[in-house]
Amino acid sequence: MGINQDLNRTVPAKYEMREIPGKGMGLVATEHIRRGDLILANTASLMIDYRAFNELTEAQYTELQAQAVSSLPSAHRAALLNLSTHSSRDGLADAELVNKIAATNSFDIDPWPDDTDQHHSFFVLFPEIARLNHDCRPNAEYRFEHAALAQHVHAARDIAPGEELTLSYVNPLMTRAQRLQRLERNWGFRCGCPLCALPPARAAESDARIELARKLKQELGAWDAGSRATPEMAELLVSLYETERLWGSMHEAYTLAALEFSAAGDAWTAVKYARLGIEWGIPMVGEHDEDLAELRSLAEDPWAHWSWRRRVERDG
Repeated sequence: MGINQDLNRTVPAKYEMREIPGKGMGLVATEHIRRGDLILANTASLMIDYRAFNELTEAQYTELQAQAVSSLPSAHRAALLNLSTHSSRDGLADAELVNKIAATNSFDIDPWPDDTDQHHSFFVLFPEIARLNHDCRPNAEYRFEHAALAQHVHAARDIAPGEELTLSYVNPLMTRAQRLQRLERNWGFRCGCPLCALPPARAAESDARIELARKLKQELGAWDAGSRATPEMAELLVSLYETERLWGSMHEAYTLAALEFSAAGDAWTAVKYARLGIEWGIPMVGEHDEDLAELRSLAEDPWAHWSWRRRVERDG
């Protein structure tokens, strides 16, 4: 369990905190924010190794959480303690209150892949980022930088002044029923975002697109002799992502399309999608991401890439 005492905002604020009808407090853009722009970056206020929940009693780890929060600077501590609990806080002891706030507002962070000594995820709280409310089609995405213990939030699309900044708390490739169930179970609210509020016929069409996108991703990611993947499938996947407004995940579709066109022996279309994947991926996953390194290799010399004409050789 650890804390970082600096609340770190790396750019001048492009937003302000406001009361959002039906949601409580949230963050609202105060100026135009372009796709890919950094909105905010916070270091961790509370970071807990998941082993604590398995190896300590509830009384032990809740007391440790409370002690960690009490050691934060006063303004920082106040920002954390003012976060939502999604239920009444009346009569709660300090340790119980901190535990409810952490359970409601924390992120699950995977360990750094290069750290061979750390095999457990972390439970991490960032007070300012926790103010971003949920939308199943958010306008922002987050990623964690392990070296700095910082969570970065970038714009997934252009954001207009006065627009609420949102994140998705769930996998965007879930159907409406799956999203509603997960959100109500884990966060205690029924989602009323524009996607979840669609009329039944349009909601069913959205679900059908999501299920098809999941199947296409699986097919395009298979490189065995039995794979039926084609460039047309890749083009369809890109179209589905665009129609579903999966802006924070577009790099995934572009990556699969780049590999598929390379595998079919179409170098320049492969390069087109590789460059798109890099451009859309850098803000979402970071410039050092392994998949982006793969795309750079493909874009620079598709003919030497491992995927070149691989489907052609399969079919030949």
